[in-house]
Amino acid sequence: MIILKPSWISHNGMPIFSIDIHPDGTRLATGGQGRDSGLVMLWNTAAVLDENSENDENVPKMLCQVDSHLASVNCVRWSHSGKFLASGGDDKIIMVWTLSKYPNSGNIVFGTKNIVNIETWKCMFTLRSHSGDILDLAWSPHDSYLASCSVDNTIIIWDAQKFPSIHKVLSGHTGLVKGVSWDPIGKYISSQSDDRTLRIWRTSDWKTDTIVTTPFKDCGGNTSVLRHSWSPDGQYLVSAHAMNNNGPVAKVIERDGWTYEKDYVGHRKAVNCVRFSNSIMERKVGKKSHHMCLCAVGSRDTNVSVWQTGLKRPVVVLESLFQGPVLDLSWSTNGLNLYACSYDGTIAILIFDPKDIGKALSNQDKNIIFEKMYGISPLERHNNNLLIENPAILKMNGIQQSEVQEVGSKKEIKQPSPNVIKPLPPILKKQIETRTSDGRRRITPIFIPPTPDNAEEINVLPFSSSSECKSQVVVERVNNIIEPNISNSCSNFSQESQNPTIIDSTIPRSTPTSVLQISPTRGESKKRPEPVALISNLFSTKKIKFNNLEENEISSDVRPNFGQTTMQKRKFTISNLCTDRVVVENDKCKTINGTISKMKVYSNNLVAWERVFSSSVVKYCTNKTLSLIVVALSDCTIHVIGSKNGSLICPPYVLSSLVTSISSNNHYLLCMTQNSLSVWNIYKQECVLHEEKLNTLVCSNKNKPVNVQKCMLTENGTSIITLTTGKSYMFSISAKCWMMIGDSGDSIYSNSSQKNKHNGLNKTSGKYPLSVMQAYSSKYKSNLDFKDTEGISELCSKSFLEQQMSAALALESDKEYKYWLMAYVSFLIEREDNDRLRHLCQDLLGVSHGYSSHKKVETIIGMSKHELLREVLGIIAGSRSTQRLFTEFHDQLQQMS
Repeated sequence: MIILKPSWISHNGMPIFSIDIHPDGTRLATGGQGRDSGLVMLWNTAAVLDENSENDENVPKMLCQVDSHLASVNCVRWSHSGKFLASGGDDKIIMVWTLSKYPNSGNIVFGTKNIVNIETWKCMFTLRSHSGDILDLAWSPHDSYLASCSVDNTIIIWDAQKFPSIHKVLSGHTGLVKGVSWDPIGKYISSQSDDRTLRIWRTSDWKTDTIVTTPFKDCGGNTSVLRHSWSPDGQYLVSAHAMNNNGPVAKVIERDGWTYEKDYVGHRKAVNCVRFSNSIMERKVGKKSHHMCLCAVGSRDTNVSVWQTGLKRPVVVLESLFQGPVLDLSWSTNGLNLYACSYDGTIAILIFDPKDIGKALSNQDKNIIFEKMYGISPLERHNNNLLIENPAILKMNGIQQSEVQEVGSKKEIKQPSPNVIKPLPPILKKQIETRTSDGRRRITPIFIPPTPDNAEEINVLPFSSSSECKSQVVVERVNNIIEPNISNSCSNFSQESQNPTIIDSTIPRSTPTSVLQISPTRGESKKRPEPVALISNLFSTKKIKFNNLEENEISSDVRPNFGQTTMQKRKFTISNLCTDRVVVENDKCKTINGTISKMKVYSNNLVAWERVFSSSVVKYCTNKTLSLIVVALSDCTIHVIGSKNGSLICPPYVLSSLVTSISSNNHYLLCMTQNSLSVWNIYKQECVLHEEKLNTLVCSNKNKPVNVQKCMLTENGTSIITLTTGKSYMFSISAKCWMMIGDSGDSIYSNSSQKNKHNGLNKTSGKYPLSVMQAYSSKYKSNLDFKDTEGISELCSKSFLEQQMSAALALESDKEYKYWLMAYVSFLIEREDNDRLRHLCQDLLGVSHGYSSHKKVETIIGMSKHELLREVLGIIAGSRSTQRLFTEFHDQLQQMS
């Protein structure tokens, strides 16, 4: 072991309160007191560790000195990525520093004569919220949060992704909070205070999990800091100042049950600081190799001791290393170098030999250890920061992973392409200079792209004024004389600007001829081929325009003046699923009593049968289930014909007005006229809905032009209409009224982050009626252009998902109900709404007590509630924040099944 004490690292004899080594080991940060302000200083570790570099005048020793803090700096901490340096002090503020891409190196530090900054570090964020001195800082795993503690008895969790936003304020201590530390797994954060407690907080809900008090009952508030630390494997938490038999110790608190039966002893005065190395060491003891963690302890007795977990005695004890209390410690990434600072204004570096403490494990080996202990790797994202407590969850996750692997082996999964950085426009290295008739110069501007201030690039740019950095732009002078383009007269404007193009909005635009045709988006071409209809129950619908009537103007005698149906074609051909081809010839021949229209059906390119009608054919559809062809004529009648032989199944249906839309699905037939809607069960020859007036839909869409965008029939005979206002309706036979099942123009839909979830459903299949109707109202896009400061978007998203579930339930669409139920569960898990999740699971579980003979498993749209609950629990098992809810209902479901 080698001990170094570089005398040139100092704060001009003033105390150094904090020290931290950069993750890459190239920079050493110190914080402390200056002459009239707080100081943050950065040092070159190459000059510290290498004697040749220390003696080389070309190798800088001090890299940067900043004195922006108004009072003493108590703590400096590098982020795990090394991108940021946080500093906090007695001025009650935190500064987050980053290396500038535009270094102003070579400048003499203000107020000094010979101190030169080699690097330029700028303050990116200033965090203000504490009302007292800040004593300690800690970055969370993955640098998602920054925690700070203060003499104002609080811990503030800052959102590092949204500085200076505050994520949470932890209150509960009744004394000065002097230390804060993160669990390396991310499940807990701990704090130690002068109120003689050490609190462990859960990061899932930011509430207190455990309060440790017994080891600190006899402690006095005689330490300036209480910097405790977690072991890199998360199994131990070693506190600062504690007492055992009236002797100062560092208490070892075990994660399993938060027991504290072990101590690090030997110091004569209170322990100020404890710091674990981030490396897990593999050391051979006897004939076996053991995994151990390195822990350094600093005390007010000026001594430093180094311990390894699993050993009863310290690795080394360094006495009289300083002339004052040890205030902070820091380990290098490889776990071999220990840095310590003292109140006497000096630092010390302890360089260990791997033979004495072991060899650091690789990141891959550490991941294996973490996965065995917690079922999670430290490299995983911070969203999964909770540990698995129930073995059933591990089993279920294993099953899900095997299913994913099986699917991946059968089907190629398209990997997302990496983000491609778009190149900047080319730099034009030539400027054109011209002169106007009045003698003025005109220079064409060129594009000079700004260089992003990327703090991740830590290399320092040299400060130079050589010819390499001079401008390479060439000025080209043009001798042509041009007229000046500035005048006080309006006559100088071009003729084009005086005559703007007028777009005639009265020119009719073609409407979709197929129900599968969707309006093109901005990025697509407006000329798209007409798609071919894929199923027989989707048919083109003429836009029927309603008159907007006031509520007091509507009566039973009033008939709205709906738009008339356009004239029929003389001859047209229709392809369908029941036959090869159907040819309709309207007004085939004229007789004394009227015209005759003819329908000819082909099968295998041969005429299968022919049929004539006394009126023109205006609408036509097929029914594959019953092998039927339904024809609507201009005399307001509907003919139901067998598709195999052309026989008439029943006498024609007679309606009160001309048919504008007709469709058939399963056993049902829907006909829409100019002012009503009717539905029949053609298999049983029964009326389901008789000429239901559409005036109700007019009333609910006042002051808006109303057209029918889509009309369809579900497999169970429910009729659905989507209007151009973005609203969709279904007619409930049991309730005998229209129900609104969707509104894409609604403010709740507009401000919902879940409105695009239906993209995962099939929008062309009749088995997904809700999705089909929403596809036709998708052109009513919404803009989320307000600042959501009260969580309105979250409430809108929840309301939207609940509306989708209720609509699917009313339509008796089992697949869509299941889809939206799972989306709703995922949303509640993401928002950690355990109360609503418990209510939902309890409803699916049903009554779990009583005699088994009286228990009856209920169903939803033919689906077993218990089977749905199993799938819901499968989603819940994927989140560790809801694992206790999983255990509660999983055990009950196992007992009932």
